[in-house]
Amino acid sequence: MSLKNLSDELQIDEKNDLVKLAVGDVSTNWISLDDPFIERIADDNLNRFFKISHLVCEINIKNILDEGIRLLKLERYSKAIECFDKVLYYDEKYGEALISKSRTLFGQGHFVKSLRFYKKAIGAGYPKDIEYYKLLLKKSGEERDGFPKIKQNIYAGDEAVAKGEFELALEFYEKALMDPSKFKKKILYKLFNKKALILTKLKRFDEALASFDASLKAHENDISYFGRGLCKHCIGLDGICDLKQAVSIDKKYLLKKALIFNELELYGDALDSFNEFLDIHFVIDSAFISAIGGKATALENLKMDNSFERHILCEVTT
Repeated sequence: MSLKNLSDELQIDEKNDLVKLAVGDVSTNWISLDDPFIERIADDNLNRFFKISHLVCEINIKNILDEGIRLLKLERYSKAIECFDKVLYYDEKYGEALISKSRTLFGQGHFVKSLRFYKKAIGAGYPKDIEYYKLLLKKSGEERDGFPKIKQNIYAGDEAVAKGEFELALEFYEKALMDPSKFKKKILYKLFNKKALILTKLKRFDEALASFDASLKAHENDISYFGRGLCKHCIGLDGICDLKQAVSIDKKYLLKKALIFNELELYGDALDSFNEFLDIHFVIDSAFISAIGGKATALENLKMDNSFERHILCEVTT
């Protein structure tokens, strides 16, 4: 990737076969000239409306990724995964983070999960590693054979979700939940959430609400609060308090929460959520357009200037 394709906003330092990229006081480490990050931040790949913010965010995320890779090499697996999860929260298709999380899970002996992240990495365009893949198939098969029946049902449910087979996934999760007393609370709440989120996809909101309630009884968590708020909204109940308690949630839920706040005419809360989403989402896709449109609506109802958002909408929808 040629450095000539980089934005004029970047400061570029070169040393031998290494380069350091900076915006203001935010800088990468020294990286090789063939690092895929250079192509990732090529000018054509940047959000033209928020170019500086996009570059700053990308550099910060790159540094978190590099720290995760350093921790992986030191076999500090739990800390490494924390880093990779932060990267994947920003971009769930970040190939290097996906393959690095796969290798970290492999180091922890979680071969089935490791295989899942390897497949995600390949799906995101990361180069195939046939030998690693063969080893993963062997190790994950051996691990799966040793799973108790309950765990087999959970993993089968996860695989069905990945394929979009939601009814089948629900069957597996319900089988696993036939005896909730067999789970520790911090596992049980996640399983109830898995079931509840499938039920929301199937628009069975009353049942989903009951499952989110069960999750909260097992362990307080933001996903359940979001889910309760969503379900209550969909069946005509007041879910505002639940939605406001849902702070640490996935980006797609954050956007949905903002849109619901707009529907409820809670425009101040909507604006805060749209801004939080747009601080970490720069790909100009349907989610970005929805967030910009929602923000424009919130600003208009708050009697605030929304000319910039209207300009963006005009540019990306014509």
